[in-house]
Amino acid sequence: MKTLAALTLLTTVLLCGTAAAQLPGVAAARLEQAPKPNPAAPLYRQTGEQYRSYDFPGTGESIPYRLFVPESWTPGKKLPVLVTLRAGNSINNNHRGGNELVQVARQRGYIVISPLGYRGYTQPYYGSPWPVDREAGPSVPADGWSAQDNQRAELDVLYVLNIVAAEYGADTARLFLHGQNPSGSAAFHFAAQYPGLFRAIVNSAGPIISTHYPFAALKGNAAVLLLVGEKDAKYTAAAAERLAGELRNQGVVAEYHLVPGAEHVNPYLVFAPGLFDFLDRH
Repeated sequence: MKTLAALTLLTTVLLCGTAAAQLPGVAAARLEQAPKPNPAAPLYRQTGEQYRSYDFPGTGESIPYRLFVPESWTPGKKLPVLVTLRAGNSINNNHRGGNELVQVARQRGYIVISPLGYRGYTQPYYGSPWPVDREAGPSVPADGWSAQDNQRAELDVLYVLNIVAAEYGADTARLFLHGQNPSGSAAFHFAAQYPGLFRAIVNSAGPIISTHYPFAALKGNAAVLLLVGEKDAKYTAAAAERLAGELRNQGVVAEYHLVPGAEHVNPYLVFAPGLFDFLDRH
C-alpha cells in the first residue's frame, strides 16, 4: 500500500453552476448546483490514487474526497464505479489494512470513490433513518448530526459521484455502493431514495432493522451483498442472515457471507475479491 504521503494531493478547482444530470434515478433538480470538473485543473483526468476537493455549493466550504482511477484508464473507456462510504472520521478510513479495495479495483478495472459525507463526524448515516440492528439495541441514526448536515452529507455523495462520472466518462449504468456499519445503513438509504442509481449495494457489519423499509425500491433495481466477519459478534451475524432472508422473501437478490478470519471492521477488505466478483455479476 502506498503511504499517504506518497499519494497525490490536489485541491481540484471546480466550476459551480448548472450541471446536466448524469446519474440514473437522480432528478435533474437534485444536481442543479452540482460542481463540474474543470479541464484546466492540474490533475484533470489523472489516474492512480488521489486526494481531491471541491467547493460545496451554497457554503463555499472545501470538501475532500479520495479517488482511485485505474492506471489503465484512457479517455473514452467507460469504467464502473464503486463508492465506499466512510464509517470512521476520515476519507482514509476504508483504505486500512492492505488497501485491498484499491488493489483489487486496479486488477478489475473499477474507479473507487471515498466521499467525506460533508462532515467528518462520527456515526455517519448520510441521511439514512434506518437503525443498525445491534445487540445493545437499535442504533440512533446520525446521533449528533443536524438535519442540515444529514442533507448535505447525502448531497456530497451525489456531487462527488457526479463530478467523477463526468470527468472520467464513467459507466453510469454500473454504479455500486458500499457502506460499513453506520454507512451500511446509508447504502440501504441511497438504494431506496434513488432506485436505479446503484446496481448493487454492499453492507458490511451494518444490518438494518427493516421495519417499514421500502423493499420494492430494491426489487429489480439493486442486488444486496451482506458481509460479517467471523470474529464479529454472533448477534451481528445472526442479524445479517435474518436481513438476507427478508430481502429474498421480498424478491430482492441478496447474498450473505460470514467471512472467515475477518473482524468487525474489515470483512469487505478480507472478502475484496469476492466483493468484486459479486459486482461483476451485476
